[in-house]
Amino acid sequence: SPGAQTDITPGARTEPAPGVQLESAPGVYDFTVRCGIVLATGSHPRTLPGLAPDGRRVVTSDDALFAPGLPASVLVLGGGAIGVEYASFHRSMGAEVTLVEAADRIVPLEDAEVSRHLTRGLKKRGIDVQAGARLLDAEVLENGVRARLRTVRGETRTVEAERLLVAVGRAPVTEGLGLVAAGLTTDERGFVVPADWKRLETAVPGIHVVGDLLPPPSLGLAHASFAEGLLVAETLAGLPSAPVDYAAVPRVTYSSPQTASVGLSESEARARGREVEVNTMPLTAVAKGMVHGQGGMVKVVAEAGGGQVLGVHLVGPHVSEMIAESQLIVGWDAEPTDVARHVHAHPTLSEAVGEVFLTLAGRGLHQQ
Repeated sequence: SPGAQTDITPGARTEPAPGVQLESAPGVYDFTVRCGIVLATGSHPRTLPGLAPDGRRVVTSDDALFAPGLPASVLVLGGGAIGVEYASFHRSMGAEVTLVEAADRIVPLEDAEVSRHLTRGLKKRGIDVQAGARLLDAEVLENGVRARLRTVRGETRTVEAERLLVAVGRAPVTEGLGLVAAGLTTDERGFVVPADWKRLETAVPGIHVVGDLLPPPSLGLAHASFAEGLLVAETLAGLPSAPVDYAAVPRVTYSSPQTASVGLSESEARARGREVEVNTMPLTAVAKGMVHGQGGMVKVVAEAGGGQVLGVHLVGPHVSEMIAESQLIVGWDAEPTDVARHVHAHPTLSEAVGEVFLTLAGRGLHQQ
C-alpha cells in the first residue's frame, strides 16, 4: 500500500505487531516491518518412530535428492503422491522398486478409479505395489535394509533393498517461532489456522500465513502456495483480491503414468449427499491414446440430470498438461452441455475429455 516499507537491518530486534517480536540468530538479518508479516516457513518430511533417517540407507523424500548414487533396489514407504513419484522415478532409472501403502489403495486422497488405473500402470512397469500393507520393523544392514511387512492378506513378508525411502507425508515447520505465545492458533497437527481465510490472516492482525503451514482446505501444493502468496501480497498492498478457490485447484501426481484431478471424487460427492452421474472413458478410445498405447482414462463426476460438473479425474501420459481445461470447467460451474459444444482437436488425448462430456450430454461418438 502507499507508504508501506520494509527495512532490513542487521542484528536488529523489532516489534512488527502488538505482542509479537522477531529476533534472529547471530549473523542473520532481522526485519522491521511496517506493513505486515507473512509466515511461509514451509514443511519438513515426517518420519516413523524407530526408523531414523541416516541420509544413506534410510532416507526421507528430501534426503533422496542428495543421497549418494542411485540404488539398485528401493523400498518406498508411503503411497501418496510423493511416494508414487519417487517409486516411478527409481523404476525409470532401472531400480527394483517395492511401494508400500498402509491404506487400501495408493494415492488414497484421489478417486478410487484413479488409484486402480495408476496401480495397474505401475505394476505394468514392474513396480511391486503393496497396498493395505504395514511395516512391522526394519533393520539397517551393511549393504542395505531388511524390512518385514504385514501384507493385506495378513501374511508376513521380508523385503531387502539397498535403500529405504520414507514418504509418509510432511509436517509444518513451526518449531522456535513462538506462535502460541504470539497469540496464533495451531491445530493438533501444528498447522496455523487463519482467522480469516479470505485474507489468510491469523488471529493477530497483520500476520498472514501461506503454503505448507496451512491446514486443509489448503492443499500443500506449490501452485496453491503461489496463489496464496499472491492473495496476501495483494491484500497487504491494498489491491483488490479474491480468496483462493481450493475446489478448483488441480492436483497432479508426476509419475508414469501421471494422474491429474480437480474437484470432488465420486465418493466425496456422494458423501455430501449429491445425486451424481458418472462417465468414464479409456484414453485408448481416441486415436492419440491408441498411438501412445499406455492406457489411462478420463472420469467425470457431474450432478444428475445434466447439472454442474463436480469433478474431473485423469490418468495417463501427459495428463498434467490436460487438466487446465477441467479446472475451468469445475471452477466456472459448467454443465456437460456447456462443454460438449466445444470441439477438441484431433488427434489429441484431450479428445477423450471432450468425448466424455459429449456422452454425458447424450451425443457420444466413441464410447466403448
